[in-house]
Amino acid sequence: MTITYRTLFVGDRSEGYELLLRRLEGSDIVVDDVVQPQDVVSRVAQRAPDVIVFGCSPDTELLAEACRAIRANPATVLLPLVAFARSTQQRLTAFDAGVDDFLAHQVGREELLIRIHALLRAAATRRQRAAEQMAEETRRNEVIRATFRRYISPKLADRILENSELRDSVLTGAYSHGCAVMFADMRGFTTLSEKLAPKEVVELLNEFFALLTDITFEYEGTVFNMAGDSLMVGFGVPVEQVDGPLRAIMAARQMLLKFGVLADNCKARHGMDIGLGIGINVGEVVAGNIGSPAYMNYTIIGDTVNVASRLGQRARAGEMLFSEAVKRAIDDTGVNVAAFSLPALLLRGRSNPIDAFCIPSGQRIDFRTH
Repeated sequence: MTITYRTLFVGDRSEGYELLLRRLEGSDIVVDDVVQPQDVVSRVAQRAPDVIVFGCSPDTELLAEACRAIRANPATVLLPLVAFARSTQQRLTAFDAGVDDFLAHQVGREELLIRIHALLRAAATRRQRAAEQMAEETRRNEVIRATFRRYISPKLADRILENSELRDSVLTGAYSHGCAVMFADMRGFTTLSEKLAPKEVVELLNEFFALLTDITFEYEGTVFNMAGDSLMVGFGVPVEQVDGPLRAIMAARQMLLKFGVLADNCKARHGMDIGLGIGINVGEVVAGNIGSPAYMNYTIIGDTVNVASRLGQRARAGEMLFSEAVKRAIDDTGVNVAAFSLPALLLRGRSNPIDAFCIPSGQRIDFRTH
């Protein structure tokens, strides 16, 4: 099957058009249409040619504007552009506007065909490479989206993928960021795991993490780690959230409330009590992909994380404990979360006690008496 390449001629029929017809006669390149410079964009949008030839015209700038418009459009940026030129100034203007090659009026048939065919081959190669790059970018984005959605709400994942700067910052390197950090720990799990079959333990943990993850995503938080019976969550990383501390408090309340149903079911099935303790802190963290070349994990580290972890360990079942930094951030919003202050806590690994606050739930259990 013979391939015919369609040419769009831009300009007056008296300015190189007849010459082009004579040179192309009997070849696989045909002049498909003729348009004025101001109409070239709309014509190409209707039916894109294989090559565009700009004729000579006294209004050189009008032709140059048409050429720039073609180059500025992502859909036509790869089209081969050729221009007739009588003078050095016309050639320079054409090249500056983005043409690939120029033709003198004395150009011979063989040279013209060779040069246009070379441009067509180059354009086909560029289109193929662009298609491959687009396919690779699409594949990469799908991998990123699938990965992100394991620990970030779908809404946040899409927001990251739409912002190339944000996406690249998440994927490469580490950076400092303000974050509200939450640790949610199951109480009574050690005893439970000793008495239940492994399959039952796994089923319970899956229920536990599914519940907490769904609530985290509801408040647009990020799940950074699941370890044993503990979940680490962040609000404000990788996407900034000025109300991160309030989101953390509201999410923790929902977790404590809905965990009660899970605890009741566990009591009915296995005859054992479980509870949930939550610790929250806010401050600067270092976020990034941390690990080895063989295995990396997107996570957060820093003193803010350590304090949140210690508060989570100190919280009794049915309680959330949070730092004074969280309390100040909540107070600044004008929201009353009905928290009461605790005596200063000396946390493991710290030399000075910190001020802490507590919000209990109706399911508070002291496992130290069990």
